[in-house]
Amino acid sequence: MRETTVLPPGHAADTARQRFVTSGRAFQLLLARLTRIGCLLVAAVGVAVVCGWIFDIPQLTRLLPGLAFMKINTACSLLAASIALWILHTREPGSSWFPVARCLAALLLALGALTLSEHLFGWNLGIDQHIAPGLQPSAHGSHVGRVSPASSFILVFLGLALLTLKARRSYLAASTHWLVVPPLLVSVLAVLGYVYGADSLYAVRPYTSMAAHTAASFFVLSLCVLAADSAHGFASVAISDTAGGLVSRRLLPTIPIMIFVLGWVRGQGQAFGLYDSQFGSALMVLLSITFCVIAVAWTAVTLHQVDLTRKLAEAEILSLNAGLELRVQERTHELAQVSSQLRLVNGALELLSQQDGLTGVSNRRYFDAYLGDQIAVARRYGRSLALVLCDVDSFKAFNDHYGHQAGDECLKRVAAALRSCCRRTADMAARYGGEEFAIILPETGLSDALQIAEAARNAVVRLRIAHAKSATAPYVSISGGIAILLHDGNRSAEQLVLAADQCLYRAKRLGRNRMVAEAAEFGQAIA
Repeated sequence: MRETTVLPPGHAADTARQRFVTSGRAFQLLLARLTRIGCLLVAAVGVAVVCGWIFDIPQLTRLLPGLAFMKINTACSLLAASIALWILHTREPGSSWFPVARCLAALLLALGALTLSEHLFGWNLGIDQHIAPGLQPSAHGSHVGRVSPASSFILVFLGLALLTLKARRSYLAASTHWLVVPPLLVSVLAVLGYVYGADSLYAVRPYTSMAAHTAASFFVLSLCVLAADSAHGFASVAISDTAGGLVSRRLLPTIPIMIFVLGWVRGQGQAFGLYDSQFGSALMVLLSITFCVIAVAWTAVTLHQVDLTRKLAEAEILSLNAGLELRVQERTHELAQVSSQLRLVNGALELLSQQDGLTGVSNRRYFDAYLGDQIAVARRYGRSLALVLCDVDSFKAFNDHYGHQAGDECLKRVAAALRSCCRRTADMAARYGGEEFAIILPETGLSDALQIAEAARNAVVRLRIAHAKSATAPYVSISGGIAILLHDGNRSAEQLVLAADQCLYRAKRLGRNRMVAEAAEFGQAIA
């Protein structure tokens, strides 16, 4: 038998989406990896240039003969910036290394601001002579010299960006991605100048040009700053699994690179004489439009597929919600029925727990609780309470003569007679134990209690249950004692039961088939 795998709801939509979309988490890991690589490359360039000046290796201070040198102070600035960025990227905020990175950023800001002020106002602060003062000029030029105006401008904004990168306050951390835009644009301008042979893009005037590897290093460093903090700015959008994140991951890296390559190819073709400038411009525009259309169409198709899978997932969710709502309604109805049945069962159980199993009147446990409650109510509101305690006369002889089944039937009929005398809602008849019964009469005085007790005795007599072994009468009879709790009394339940029991025994001694009451205020019995 072939096994069938049941996929969870939405699995098909998730699988289809994964075929078209690179996850933001994967792109975040890629950005982190590229940021570390960029820091290492920039640091390597800075170290190589410093070594080139120290060991007089011209190939390390400039890329090609005829190009500008990178000064040793610029190399030291790049090295400091890469170290600061590495610390800020790899360490968590609050790390003990963060102050070191902030100090390096402050030094970059100070160097850039002071050097830029020298260029703007014609000052000579001698900043550059303090960097590697013991180093002798090499054969290919002096290592001492001002940082170019463009490099100074970049250092100012780069230092500010590193000072605010991953700051504790969110608005400062978000400003990093705006502060790094000017260095990025200036470095891109210089790189384009070198690639396309436009000297004016990287040289303001003689001896103030930006070296090619300086421009490339600043460009890489600016990109690394953009990617270092994925919680704010562009990086937070690029790593998100949204339409904006997908567009940024697809178009922003590819379109600028391809336009840059197409421009370089166009320039090289024109330099080799393959076509004139007009044809080259038209070809450049055509290829750029073609590539942009392809990139946008590719991204649009991907977004369309993602949107279709999203709608499919939403439809599945709506279907599941409708099914769940129907199930909830069914279960709610079932629970309501079960709850109703439980209430009925609980009511029946509560009733059974309060009733005597044989006679149907209240049992001893409920009698004790009810008597205590009624005594508390009588004391609180200053009311009276009567308790009648009675038992069946010569019941053992009745059982021995007629049998236990007849005895049980006798007790049932006696209990029904006593219960018939409880006319008010608060009155209660209970089986006290064996053949003994009790009647609780709230808000009842002595005379009323005597009348009710006598009515109960007569009700039992009228049953005319034959009792051949009774020495009192030919029929079953009861004897009882009545105890009273007056409105100002302080008797407890035990004391009240004891008083009624003593009156019951007095009734037995007087010949049975009678009710004896105790006048609680006088302590004497009344028959």
